[in-house]
Amino acid sequence: MKSVFTIGVLGLLLGISACTTSDIRTEPVDVTVGEDRLTSSLIGTWRGVIPCADCPGINYNLSLKNDNTFEETMIYQERDVTPYTRSGTWQIRNGILQLSGAAADTSQTQFDMSVGGELHLLDREGKRITTNLADHYVLRRDLKFEEDSPGLWDEKRRLGIDFVATGNEPGWALEIDLEKGMYFRTLPTETIVLDTPVSDPEVRGRTTIYRGNSEGNELTVEFTEQDCKDTMSGKVSPYSVRVTAKGIQFNGCGIHLGQKNSER
Repeated sequence: MKSVFTIGVLGLLLGISACTTSDIRTEPVDVTVGEDRLTSSLIGTWRGVIPCADCPGINYNLSLKNDNTFEETMIYQERDVTPYTRSGTWQIRNGILQLSGAAADTSQTQFDMSVGGELHLLDREGKRITTNLADHYVLRRDLKFEEDSPGLWDEKRRLGIDFVATGNEPGWALEIDLEKGMYFRTLPTETIVLDTPVSDPEVRGRTTIYRGNSEGNELTVEFTEQDCKDTMSGKVSPYSVRVTAKGIQFNGCGIHLGQKNSER
């Protein structure tokens, strides 16, 4: 029985799950995204439950690190088998995330990153899976893990990002690069995505305001120097943040990435 599971896992790592059928329908992937932005947004832990031929599902955990290595674990639900683990290196090529096994492991897994901040598993030919189970071949970011990932902050600093903020209910994330602009998105589905230039700061006491505009859509960011507790994790950050995007207000917490000692 164990060998059957192993074969199924290897099929997954080639982009085909054990439960896909011979009439699987796929379509080409056409993705063009800035790789620096993608690199910053990928680092962290991703999780999902993918289909299984003869079990309720496979718990798929993927950790992407800022040194371009990864660790991957698959756990079969309600099956007495050893979890499948793998490590190797990852890269972005033409907007596609590619995982390559270490040493003698030559298998490669590919994910499409173009839809709603999620990772969609591709088939062995690098095409999207379009069966009625397609929506289940998806990994989503583990936000709780991301908050405590120093590697993520180091990578963002390397990319020149000066300020980051997040909020909940609804979830959202903000990055400010004072030389390039501001990037705001709602999470996990990116119903609002704004990438705008950044204005000169407007300072009002302990509050700093930045404004931007992209194709008529205004983005205003106000952050105030005061302790801010995340409403889900309880983590305390040094700035309270209010974002107005497309006329909708979002509240959360943020940090200056140059202030390495300010996170607590």
